[in-house]
Amino acid sequence: THVISDSLFALLRPGDTLLSITSDPYDTLHDVIGIEDCVPGSLKEWKVNYKQVEFTPEGTINHKEIEKQLKDPSIKVILIQRSKGYSTRRSITVEEIEESIAFIKQHRDDIKIFIDNCYGEFVEDREPSSDIKADLVVGSLIKNPGGGLAPTGCYAVGTKEAIQLLSHRLTSPGIGR
Repeated sequence: THVISDSLFALLRPGDTLLSITSDPYDTLHDVIGIEDCVPGSLKEWKVNYKQVEFTPEGTINHKEIEKQLKDPSIKVILIQRSKGYSTRRSITVEEIEESIAFIKQHRDDIKIFIDNCYGEFVEDREPSSDIKADLVVGSLIKNPGGGLAPTGCYAVGTKEAIQLLSHRLTSPGIGR
């Protein structure tokens, strides 16, 4: 949750809108985003807006609704949560993520794509990355098959710009990594 929170704060600025295209994020992110309440230190307190797109009745990513939402110029970051988490929906495949990113970039190439890959590690023969035009991918290697593989418990991969932004959020402005 910490690296996800830092990532969102790194990529978003006051007045921006975060759009989740995989419905409701994990409950632990609700306070980070400020979905129900304006929790002290939340994105909502920092004047970052939030919207989400529900899945189609067939359980797929709703490109038709995403296309409508992309008309809002304040949308700066798309959140894709790969795992179903505690919901009953199925998890999203890398191929579905790749198709969605290509669709989004056809309409708005100025949007950053952030992927929460927690619980998605090692379940397919490839992982989401900048190869599929994701700007930042984060996940955990402490609670999944990695079982402590990453010394800090989490990882972040992405474009040079996104990693630099995250490093200045994780440490402090000017210090970075």
